[in-house]
Amino acid sequence: MVSLIVATVNRLDELERLLTSLEKQIYRDFEVIVVDQNPDNRLVAVLAAHDRLEIKHVRCARGLSRARNAGLRLARGDLIAIPDDDCWYPPDLLESVVRWFEIHPEFGLLGVATRTEENRPSGPNSPRKGRRCTKDTVWGCGVSPALFLRRSVTDAVGSFDEEIGVGAASRYQSGEETDYILRALELGFRMWFEPSLTVHHPAFDSLERLKKTTYSFALGTGRILRVHKYSLFQVGAHLLRSCGGAVVSVLRGNLGKARVYMLRALGQLVGYLAAGHLLRSSHQYRSTPCRS
Repeated sequence: MVSLIVATVNRLDELERLLTSLEKQIYRDFEVIVVDQNPDNRLVAVLAAHDRLEIKHVRCARGLSRARNAGLRLARGDLIAIPDDDCWYPPDLLESVVRWFEIHPEFGLLGVATRTEENRPSGPNSPRKGRRCTKDTVWGCGVSPALFLRRSVTDAVGSFDEEIGVGAASRYQSGEETDYILRALELGFRMWFEPSLTVHHPAFDSLERLKKTTYSFALGTGRILRVHKYSLFQVGAHLLRSCGGAVVSVLRGNLGKARVYMLRALGQLVGYLAAGHLLRSSHQYRSTPCRS
């Protein structure tokens, strides 16, 4: 069985599209755990319209990591996925993913490509060819809506860090999936990126979206770089890419995008410096209970 943990808030049409795509899956042995972070009952009618699916509906306070932890406590599958509520699956995706894990027992994690409805890349600069993902390359391999994990991985790694991710009480509004993957790699699990498989997702890089989220998301990146003890050379490479993007954007006359790149560099640096205290403390990955 595959368990799909879907955290959702303020999205009805997008969730409807995801659930419709799940109804069309060739592979049928899966459950959908919808972690509802809305303040009202707006999802009831949407979920009722998809009674062909095995859906568990649980309510939870805001926080993406908190929602995923709630889903993990309910999940029964041998494979776990954490699709965004605005992504959608091609009909053969789950069948292909299950087959891939059967053929590759040595891997505990699988990342796949994210593409728009027009089949253009929608996420970060991911490898064009299949490759093993390491601590150095995880930034292009591990996007949460396109991530699949064996149950043995989630049992060993445990909870997502509820202090980071969209909706967390802290200022670190990203990085929860990267942190989770890195913790799995540190425990000895192996990860592969397979670009021949696709999860559809709207483009991540629209300028309006980036203006709103870049700094808080970059703070999360900086924190991850510090907590997982990346070298100063690797930290510098992240900052250099951001500053280089700003320079190129200025030369092209795109001042809006240049500002986004500089916000990214600033956030990465501030997040890295601010997370220093975590190296001197015993950080706990707490999991907050939610009500059904």
